[in-house]
Amino acid sequence: MESKRHQALNYESLVVANKNSEPKAMEAFAKARLSFDTTEPLILHLSEYASLLSIDEATLSSAYYHCRPAFEHLDDSVQILTWEDPLWPQQANGFAYCPRFLYVQGDASLLKCPSIAVIGTRNPSLEGKKQAALTSQAIGSKGYVVASGLALGIDGVAHKTALANGHPTMAVIGTPLSSCYPSEHSELQKEIAKRGVVVSRFAPSQPTQKWFFLLRNRLMSSLALASVVVEDRDGGGAVRQASFALEQKKYLFIYQSSVDNHSVLWPRQFNGKPRVFVVKKPNDVPRVLEKALKSKASLDKTEEKSVQLDLFSL
Repeated sequence: MESKRHQALNYESLVVANKNSEPKAMEAFAKARLSFDTTEPLILHLSEYASLLSIDEATLSSAYYHCRPAFEHLDDSVQILTWEDPLWPQQANGFAYCPRFLYVQGDASLLKCPSIAVIGTRNPSLEGKKQAALTSQAIGSKGYVVASGLALGIDGVAHKTALANGHPTMAVIGTPLSSCYPSEHSELQKEIAKRGVVVSRFAPSQPTQKWFFLLRNRLMSSLALASVVVEDRDGGGAVRQASFALEQKKYLFIYQSSVDNHSVLWPRQFNGKPRVFVVKKPNDVPRVLEKALKSKASLDKTEEKSVQLDLFSL
């Protein structure tokens, strides 16, 4: 097994031994990196790892041998990225629940490219499907990576439209790479891995849990410059991602048609907040985002000059 797989396996063993709680495992792993080579098999440093995690060696050993087969059988096409990797997407750092490892199939360099997430309900209207396709085409034609979550409905339309038009697309999934949810999109997942990129924060040894999909949405939001909620129900996954986007100080786009739809309440939750834009047409999304980014860059330069002047006056 190559070194990165050993390292990811060791970390995942700490997570499992710690009852699937990442914070303490992450802290122990960080201390371990300062003391010995974490790319070596965990079993060679069993007592040190167990001491750092404050658990008995038998528990940690059991977790290691439980996780190991899945890593041994991991497809050779899977790249494992760490925080220290040049391909690691720095825009994901600093946010809640940032993963320690990412599992990637396809063009990993797309993770660092400017992307916009196109998200929404699994049961869209015909108008919603049309809006998703036009949104994907609009942002892809301006050079942005079309990001989405591989779900049925809006997500699938966004990915398929990008592929059909030769635009790069990124699927941020809520399962390990060895799985696919929903199963109807297994071929789509393979196609995205060939022509774009598929990324997961979940180790191959992890059984998929319902709450994984919220972590998927958090990760997708952090990777993207902005999220576009095409159409969703109150309490839907896309609406949750909209909240994550604002929490992470990213941009959020909502269509006027959603604001005008009085059968849902969620648009009123966001309308009027900073970094939220209500747009009428898909072509408005890249145009308004470019203006927002230029405005932010200009403001950052002004603040930087102000700080320099203050320092000079001292």
